[in-house]
Amino acid sequence: MGKKIGIDLGTTYSVVSYVDDTGIIVNVESSEGDKTTPSVVFFDPNGTDVVVGSGARDAGSMNPECLVERVKNYMGDPNYRIERNGTEFSASAVSAIILKKLITDAETWLGGEDIDGAIITCPAYFGDAAKNATREAGENVTLKNGQKLKVLRIIDEPTAAAVAYGNSCNEDMHKTVLIYDLGGGTFDCTIMKLDFEGSDKKYQVITTGGNHQLGGKDWDDALASYVRDEFCAATGCDAEAMKDDPECAAWFSEKIEKAKIALTQKQSTSLTPSFEGSKAKVEITREKFDEITRGLFDQTIYLVDQMLNDKGMNIVTDIDEIILVGGSTRMLQIEEGLQLHYNKPISKFDPDKAVSNGAALVASGASLEENLDMPPVMPAGGDAFGGFDSPSLGGGSTFEDKSGNTNQIVEVCTKSYCLRYYNGGKETFINLVKKDEPKPAIGTTKTIIPGLVLGGGDSNGMTNEVALLIMENDSRDDHVERENCVELYEEVPIMLAEPVSASSQVEIQLYVNISGELKLTLIETATGRQYEMIPVRKGGDTNSIGMDAATGFTLVG
Repeated sequence: MGKKIGIDLGTTYSVVSYVDDTGIIVNVESSEGDKTTPSVVFFDPNGTDVVVGSGARDAGSMNPECLVERVKNYMGDPNYRIERNGTEFSASAVSAIILKKLITDAETWLGGEDIDGAIITCPAYFGDAAKNATREAGENVTLKNGQKLKVLRIIDEPTAAAVAYGNSCNEDMHKTVLIYDLGGGTFDCTIMKLDFEGSDKKYQVITTGGNHQLGGKDWDDALASYVRDEFCAATGCDAEAMKDDPECAAWFSEKIEKAKIALTQKQSTSLTPSFEGSKAKVEITREKFDEITRGLFDQTIYLVDQMLNDKGMNIVTDIDEIILVGGSTRMLQIEEGLQLHYNKPISKFDPDKAVSNGAALVASGASLEENLDMPPVMPAGGDAFGGFDSPSLGGGSTFEDKSGNTNQIVEVCTKSYCLRYYNGGKETFINLVKKDEPKPAIGTTKTIIPGLVLGGGDSNGMTNEVALLIMENDSRDDHVERENCVELYEEVPIMLAEPVSASSQVEIQLYVNISGELKLTLIETATGRQYEMIPVRKGGDTNSIGMDAATGFTLVG
């Protein structure tokens, strides 16, 4: 029996953890001896090797154009491509390279013990496309035994962090917390209810928010801009030319982060850039750093407040505690600013490793087949002509940890999913499954054939084909406008077993499983025939672009 591991696949740093036979959480050390691995890939110009992690940054100092960073920001984006050595790679393919490094280090650390599966985390507000891209990246990693990695489940980062937090608590508690998760490239805010009674622990997600393009790297960019401007003011160099210079960019990538970290320990630090023969020392105070990045912190406050307002919650009356997660919460302005703005108790809980530790705890009690199968079709529901019924199946998932605690995790849908239908010939969108419904969830609607295909049939009023279109949105309303939806899926035809009257009634069911995967079922009301399909993402299987090349690279360094 091998180990099941938890992986925090981060924008800037990644971590692997597992629970040992005594119930202790262990953080895997990389081949470089570190417990966090930079999520950076260097493509060797010879085209056969890659370097991942701290070695990639070192290698990139001479060939910065060969570096790839922050790929997590583009997971599931069908339009994202990077080209290296004549080959295009999707975000999922680049992530597979990072995961290959993490898994290789874990196998070495485990001394040859097999890895039976992994739980991989992602931001809570990732939609189906981004979560699927994460899953595909993991499933394309080959283990030492020749088998593909089993991705047991994709779970949300704040949920994983809450499980790690709960694992450290031995007392009963009933409270609602705000998890403020500021990583290197993403920001998550999540409201969770924690109910711990004896050996029973329940983690109930209430709602989520965030911005997958906001993170610690934006603080780095703001500081880099300030240093460049100060340097150029002193030397007369051109700031834009300096910004566009690959060698300068590589230097700033390394030095700025170190300066930011230094400011968490002292009041000031300095950097001495050089460019085009000029050299100058730039002093940076913590006060100046806070000043130039205050707008970024304010964005996180806006997102938290928006999330609370959308849910009708008040932080004064509804939130008991704020839990800080993510390495970027080490910046002193974060805790100080949250305390000033919200005046709530704040807990810092292992910012770098809480997410991977929580994933490891869930993995340690997970079945290899847990939640991978779709449920049977639900009993018919909803009203005719676009009425709907959207009951949550709820329940989440349950695992028992090595201490004998029963842990129940209830996550929510972070997006709403709507079905297009035609009402009197007018295109209309109805949310079958809404944001914040506990997973797994199912929504149903009944309609007649013209409600699915404008026109409805041939000259005899018969048809043997209907077309279903699912779109994603952030609305909790029953109906939503097209302009507020994201068209991630293809319009998919379903061929019926035999032609039916255009006046025939059908029922559509949309199911969202615990991992956020979708399934559509069409049921002919008269005959009971069922037709199932998995919504097809637009653009085809863009996640596979460059995947063969990515999995064929040799890791060096």
